[in-house]
Amino acid sequence: MFHNSLFRRTHYRVVALGMLSAITACDTAQLTADSTSSLFQRAAPALEQYWDYDLAGEAVPATIVQFEGILRIVPDNEAILSQLTRVYAAYAYGWIEADVEELEFEGQYDEADELRDRARIMYLRAMDLARQWIRVRNPGIDDALKGNIDELEAWLKANFKRKSQADKLFWAGYTWGAYINAAKDDMEAVADLPYAKAFVQRSIELNPGYYHAAGYTFLGVAEASQLAANLEQSKAWFDEALRTTDRRALLTLVNMARYYAVKTQDRELFDQLLSEVLDAGDVLPTARLSNRIARVRAQLYLDNADQLF
Repeated sequence: MFHNSLFRRTHYRVVALGMLSAITACDTAQLTADSTSSLFQRAAPALEQYWDYDLAGEAVPATIVQFEGILRIVPDNEAILSQLTRVYAAYAYGWIEADVEELEFEGQYDEADELRDRARIMYLRAMDLARQWIRVRNPGIDDALKGNIDELEAWLKANFKRKSQADKLFWAGYTWGAYINAAKDDMEAVADLPYAKAFVQRSIELNPGYYHAAGYTFLGVAEASQLAANLEQSKAWFDEALRTTDRRALLTLVNMARYYAVKTQDRELFDQLLSEVLDAGDVLPTARLSNRIARVRAQLYLDNADQLF
């Protein structure tokens, strides 16, 4: 009986130690992941300030894979959700869609369609991540998205009232809009554009200058891209973005040229805007990489301007 009692006590201690080890290992993994996410968040500006377009494009896929691995351990970590949303969107726009447009200018439409599908998948993943980022603190987003546009706008105003919340709203709207733009042949997706715009508009209301006034640029592109576009309103959005950034966020000029100037068939404005981009120096160090992306796009559009006019 003594031996049985000793065995039971020893057995329970072993089981308890095993459980403790498992819990400790889990906690250690989560602690490490949380610490790593904080480090990545602090380091994020380094990528945005990087100068080499090609090297950055080669590095971003590895960053995506690394972030996805960390997210499996801490699925509700807002820092990782934020950074992963951004890098997916940045890679899809800055590199994949640049290749898509180049292939289209060259008449290689099948190859362009394959790459566009890849961009669409990345935007869809980014859109899901952005919603999860919101869902962490505002779980009502899923019900809000089931309602009509007026109900969504009311929900956004009721639940987002601080300047610091503008970031998640912008990225939720931008990634949704980018997905729609990459899926123009999907009428159901296109019909959702007012919902995407609602997120961006609320972001602008909270912080008009967020991410170099990218919200205004988004609205300018969205308006000019519609069949029955209000081109005066599109220009007003672009002008506001240019005014807010003192014309230093060069992607605004590129998008104004590509969407507004092309839609109005204003070749003079097109050339002027893109030449301004190519002639600009290091005018905005905090957006050095996006300005480098803008120069790549500007050169591509100028080289193929005759196909746009």
